[in-house]
Amino acid sequence: MMRRLALILVIFISACSSQPEKTYYQLPVVTIASQKSATVQHDRQLWVQRVMLSDYLSSSGVVYQSSDVSYVSAANHLWASPLEQQLQQVLVAELTIALPQRLVSAQPLINKPDTLDVTVTSFHGRYDGKVVLQGYWTLTCEGSVVKQPFDIELKQEEDGYDDLVRTLATGWSQLSQTIASQLISQS
Repeated sequence: MMRRLALILVIFISACSSQPEKTYYQLPVVTIASQKSATVQHDRQLWVQRVMLSDYLSSSGVVYQSSDVSYVSAANHLWASPLEQQLQQVLVAELTIALPQRLVSAQPLINKPDTLDVTVTSFHGRYDGKVVLQGYWTLTCEGSVVKQPFDIELKQEEDGYDDLVRTLATGWSQLSQTIASQLISQS
């Protein structure tokens, strides 16, 4: 009888101490356009030189602002690859779609390309159901420099990390379109 009780206790304790399952997130490319496979002459080049994050965003956890002064980096809701890498890859993909006459790359290019740097100071969900993207981008184009702040606030339609990540991706896509518009107006 004592052995059975001990066995039941061990099973119960091991069941209670199991770790929650970790979930990994990847930002999707939101802009959808049909791209035909063809050789295109690229008149201009754009090097997305870097995306820099505030320190609190550099952890592997998705960040959530739980009060006006408190931020939490999730322990079980993690970025599938470093966030700055995902942001740069999505930005290159979306700018490539928006600017078909430009060669857009995350790698250094020859022929003095235009360069883009993005600094992200906020990229998180918030306790009031909003998603916040803030920072600034700097574009160096043929000797001129444009520095533009961004402050994007979107309503998260559903609860949960899946919708948080989708809404963050929508905001990042909006920023990509703003940058593309600036590049088009400078051409």
